[in-house]
Amino acid sequence: MTWAWIITICGLCLWTALASLIAMTCRRVRSLQPGTVDHHQLVSVICPARNEADELESAMRTRLRDAAPWLEFILVNDRSTDETGPIMDRLALEDARIRVLHLEELPEGWLGKVHAQQQGIEIARGDWYLLSDADVQVDPGLIESALCWAQEEQADHVALIPRIIRGPVLLKSCLPVMMLVLMTALRLWRANDDRSDRAMGVGAFNLVRRAALEHAGGMEQLRMEIADDVGVGMIIHESGGRSRLAVAKDRLRVHWYRSTRDFLQGMEKGAAKGGGRIQLILLSILILVLVLALLSSFTLLALWSVVPLPVSLIALVSALVATATTLTASHRFGLPAAWACLVPLGLLSTLLVSQRSLWLAILRGGVRWRGDQHNLTSARAGERVRL
Repeated sequence: MTWAWIITICGLCLWTALASLIAMTCRRVRSLQPGTVDHHQLVSVICPARNEADELESAMRTRLRDAAPWLEFILVNDRSTDETGPIMDRLALEDARIRVLHLEELPEGWLGKVHAQQQGIEIARGDWYLLSDADVQVDPGLIESALCWAQEEQADHVALIPRIIRGPVLLKSCLPVMMLVLMTALRLWRANDDRSDRAMGVGAFNLVRRAALEHAGGMEQLRMEIADDVGVGMIIHESGGRSRLAVAKDRLRVHWYRSTRDFLQGMEKGAAKGGGRIQLILLSILILVLVLALLSSFTLLALWSVVPLPVSLIALVSALVATATTLTASHRFGLPAAWACLVPLGLLSTLLVSQRSLWLAILRGGVRWRGDQHNLTSARAGERVRL
C-alpha cells in the first residue's frame, strides 16, 4: 500500500499549499469600502458590446441610476448583428450623458474588444476611464467609492472583482475551482504589492487614470492581448503607475455566460495562453495529472474499505482542507457556497472544459474569441500577460 501513502500525502500537500495561498489572497485583497470625494473629475465609462442585446439594456439601466453629472457613458457597438446597436441608440435618447459609437470593421492586427475600447477612448473627455463590459450591473455610488480609494492609495488604476450571478449548471460547478486556478495562476495575493511584478485587471471594472494609461502606451500596447483586462493593470504597473485590486461583490454583478454553449466557447480563448501545439499537449497532460492529484483524497475516501485506516484518515483531512479552501474562496468572491462543497464535481467539470479548450486549439491551430478566429502564433505575438 505504499502507493496509497504517496498519493494521499501528495494530495494533502497540494491542498495545504492552495489553502495557504487562498488565505493570503483573502487577507490582501479586501472588499471595497464606501467613500466619497470632494472634487469630482470627469469619468468616461467606456462599454464595448458585441451581440449583447439580451443583457445590455438591463445592465445599463443599473449604471444610469447613478445620476452623477461627472459621468459620461460611451457605448461602443462592435459589429453587432443583433439589436445591440438600436438599444444603445434608444438609451442615448433617454440620457444626455450617453454617446454611441457604431463600428463596422475590425482593422488587421487588433482584437475586437480592444479595438472597441480604443475607439471609445479616442472620443472620451474624462480624466479617468472606466473600461467595463456592457453586461455588468453597477450600483450607484460604486464609481465614487473606487475614486475615493484611488485617491487614498494614490493609485492610477483600480480593478474590482464582481459577483457572478445566474449562469448554466456547468459554469456554476466549475466556478469554485476556476477561482482557485485564477488566484494561483495570476498570483492575486501580490496584486496590491508595489514591489511585485504582478498587477491585476478585471473586465467588469477597470478604472484607470487617463494620464497613466497614456504614459503606459495606451490600448495599443494590448491590441492583440486576449487577456486585455489583466493587461491594463500590467501595463500601468510596468510603466511605474500604482494598481489596486478589491472585491465589490455586493455592488458589482455580472451574468457572465448565459448558456452552456456560451461558456464553452468563452473558455476556448484561454488556450491561447498555452503556446504552440506541443506546449498545449504538455499543458493538457500537466492539468490532467494535477486534477488527478487533487482528486486523490476523495478517491481514497471512496476506497476506505481497501486502504489502511491511517491513509483513510489522512485522505479525510485532505478532503476537509479542500472543501474549506473552496468554501473560503467562494465566500470571499461571492460564489455559490453549495457548489463549493462539491469539490470532486468541480474538479472533473473543470478538467473536461479545459481539455476541450486545449484540444480544440491543438486541432484548429488557433482560438475563437468574440466571433473572430486567431491562430496561435498571432495570439502569442501580442501577448503582454503571461501566466
